[in-house]
Amino acid sequence: MDKNVVILAAGKGAGMNSRDPEHSKVSYPILGKPIINYVVDAVKQLEPKHIVTVVGFGGELTKSLVEQDSAIVWQNRLLGTGHAVLQAKPVLVGEPGQTLVIYGDTPLVEVDTLRSIFRIHEKNKYDMTVVSAVLENTKGYGRIIREEKSNRILAIREESDCTFSEYEINEINTGICIVDNELLFKYIERLSVDNNRHLFYLSELVHLLINDGYHVGVFVAEEMKEVFSINNRIQLAYAAKIMRRRINQKLMLSGVSIDDIGSVYISPDVTIGQDTVIRPGTTILGKSNIGEGCVIGPNVVMNNVEVGNEVEICFAKLENAKVKSGQKVDHHAELIGK
Repeated sequence: MDKNVVILAAGKGAGMNSRDPEHSKVSYPILGKPIINYVVDAVKQLEPKHIVTVVGFGGELTKSLVEQDSAIVWQNRLLGTGHAVLQAKPVLVGEPGQTLVIYGDTPLVEVDTLRSIFRIHEKNKYDMTVVSAVLENTKGYGRIIREEKSNRILAIREESDCTFSEYEINEINTGICIVDNELLFKYIERLSVDNNRHLFYLSELVHLLINDGYHVGVFVAEEMKEVFSINNRIQLAYAAKIMRRRINQKLMLSGVSIDDIGSVYISPDVTIGQDTVIRPGTTILGKSNIGEGCVIGPNVVMNNVEVGNEVEICFAKLENAKVKSGQKVDHHAELIGK
């Protein structure tokens, strides 16, 4: 089955409260890597035919981060998620297969989860699959409206349009969905602004497709933390904590010792050889590559550094540098390459 991906990354990100008006939300780093690049790296593993990123606010910065891996389209007026996806029409209209729509501010989503969503979509021959989650605090999310007897989905109601009883529903729309590509661009033209915020919501597709006899299903996410969107710096820090733990645990299972996982910060693109020990207070960023049997730390900061085998480095700062096998980098050294 052919796959396409649309990444929505045009929003203002006002919750970040930045003094820089061109600093797009999805460009904020987690462990040295921009939020949106986590999303791009995840969807690339699906081997889609097309990846299209919709940019708008701070779009030049966002474009510079992803244009090597994605087509870029612009949403110059922020008129809703449906309007955002519509901007991808020149790239995707007429393409076969299924299209995944995902937000660019969901860095914790894992490719295995995305593959599971596609499997459910294919197995049940859905025309559209919506990803939902069950939350205690549902504020800010659209609600999944189900038929009482059959439990099948009927619609998604944006929070601003909910009745009192709908507001109490604890199953929410994450914004991630898969849609048959032909139907997506046929029905997206029918979206209306008949809602309290006068926006074109992609979620209206659910109601439109069901009314015309198409099959819409729901994938209920087991881990909300995977699919939640980052809207402020508190959530950014929360995502960084989860990502740090995920990376450190993966390294330890591969044969790397980390004395104190709570004080060690390692970027996801770093590689570290077996039997290397990472001491407390160490930060390793960029595409650093560390060999086997090394001792790194305590209190080392590294960015884009090549380190051989059996190297010892402590109390040092290294950037764009190379350290040959067997060398020791003395206390308070600073190696800065070009």
